[in-house]
Amino acid sequence: MNLRDLHYVLLVAEHKHFGRAAEAAHVSQPTLSSQIKKLEDELGVVLFERDSRNVALTAAGVAIVAEAKMALAHINALRDVAQTYNDPLGGQIRLGVIASLSPFLMPELLERVSLDAPRLDVMVHEGLTDELLARLMNRELDAVLMASDVELEGLQEKALFDEPFWVACAAEHPFADMQSVAVGAIGEDSLLLLDEGHCLRAQALDVCMVDSVDNRVKASSLQTLIRMVARNRGVTLLPHLATRQDHGVVLRPLAGERVFRTVRLVTRKNYLRTGALDMIASAACAEAQAAGLQAL
Repeated sequence: MNLRDLHYVLLVAEHKHFGRAAEAAHVSQPTLSSQIKKLEDELGVVLFERDSRNVALTAAGVAIVAEAKMALAHINALRDVAQTYNDPLGGQIRLGVIASLSPFLMPELLERVSLDAPRLDVMVHEGLTDELLARLMNRELDAVLMASDVELEGLQEKALFDEPFWVACAAEHPFADMQSVAVGAIGEDSLLLLDEGHCLRAQALDVCMVDSVDNRVKASSLQTLIRMVARNRGVTLLPHLATRQDHGVVLRPLAGERVFRTVRLVTRKNYLRTGALDMIASAACAEAQAAGLQAL
């Protein structure tokens, strides 16, 4: 048994597919399948039920995967200790980033990090808030860039910057002729939102003071919403960093009190590589300031 084989098992459990797991491991499928079969023979149990279409964990597989996650988490913790003393701004950081922030912040952030800390390898994992936090708690990620309150014990956060919301509409929409848009003017029937699970959906509902909307659009990305808005199928709220790109839509501020979300860096309280995370936080704040925002 070796760490590589445990890694293969976790990949198959995650992807539920030997081919996709092999691709993620950068090995051929026969190689991955062969190593898992050897591990099953060594342990004397079958880890996966296989047929032509599906892969599922057996009862033994569920228990083995749980132990494998803990084993690899401890190995990663040992590596973090060594990296902290050996080269604080080197090695790998696994950074989760929410989907409504990643495309508009990470390209520039990674460029800043590569200049200020060229030995630091930031691996970006884009996803939804709850999924990223679960992976952080399971030690599959080292930190998460997100824009929601943190309510889980064992985590700590650092507020980086406030990101205001803008109303996005088509040039033909009545809002385009206004200097600012009152929250009450945004109707439930015209508000386009991301699908369930995106924190931006909940934030937009809260800002617009509505409980829900019955949209025909179930968008998984802001880019999809923006294209719908550009065709005058409705309006949406965009966070400030997303407005730096020319999307072909009209942007208007919300009338009255400034409405924003707070972007923060979240990690485990006992995480050791604080120097590397400080570098990432500084890069994020610098990029926010370049976009006209104020770091906290």
